[in-house]
Formats: sequence, C-alpha cells, structure tokens
Amino acid sequence: MAEPCAVFWDVQNVNVPKGKSVDFIVDLVRSAIIKPYNLDEIFFFCVCDFRKLSSNIGHSLTNLDFLAYDGFKDSADNKIIDLMRKFVKFAGQDCTIILLSGDGDYHGTLRDLKKLHNVSIHLIGLADSFSSKLVQIADNSFILNNGLLN
Repeated sequence: MAEPCAVFWDVQNVNVPKGKSVDFIVDLVRSAIIKPYNLDEIFFFCVCDFRKLSSNIGHSLTNLDFLAYDGFKDSADNKIIDLMRKFVKFAGQDCTIILLSGDGDYHGTLRDLKKLHNVSIHLIGLADSFSSKLVQIADNSFILNNGLLN
C-alpha cells in the first residue's frame, strides 16, 4: 500500500521558474517524487501571499486545488508548519512530507515530526537557498534548477 504524503510549497521561497507554469511544477513533483516513491498524495498545499504574485501565477493557483494564504512576514511559514502538523495528525505514523522550500524555519517542526511520527521528508529547494539543517534531516533533497529536479 502506498504511503500517504502531502506537499507543502512555500512559493516565496521556491518561486515558479521563468518560462514555467504552476502546472509544470505540480507535474514535476508528482512525476519525479510522488510516483517513483509510490506515495499516495493526500494534499498539495501552496502557501503564498497573493499580493506578491504576478496575476498569471495567482490565477493558476486558484484554478488548481491549492491553499493560498494572504498574510504578513513569516505568516506563510507559520501556516505551513500548522498544516504539516495537521497532516501528520490526520495521516498518522510513517507518512511523507514533501517540502518545496529551503527555509531553515521549518527545521524544528520537521525534526520533531520525524522523531515522534517517523515522517519521511523530501526536500525541494533552489541551489542557493537550502538550509544545511534541513538537508541534514531530509531523507532526500532535490535541487530545482532550470525546471529540472537534480
């Protein structure tokens, strides 16, 4: 049976690459991680501040089944942390979190979820924005570069 997973995308930290679309990133995550690792996608959350997005990206997010958040500094991080905890409570032991962010603010929560609930962590970030703490606790780390995951 496939392991339940949820994707948490911090758009302010890992933006849609130039010339690519939201759909492209979603398909990339699904084809490069969810399918090969035999994961069962339960949720795909995108947390962002709509005021800072270009209109074509914001429009794509609302057309897909994404959660968008409009808030203040660090409110996206806090929202994602809250959503991760709720997902693990819902999915139970041995679930998987896929995080599109290199922000070290997630380290404490992910470390605790891994220790207490045996959560697997797949991390996707940009080459120049990975927190070394996140990389250390991740089961797998991928770099998004020119629309490819390495």
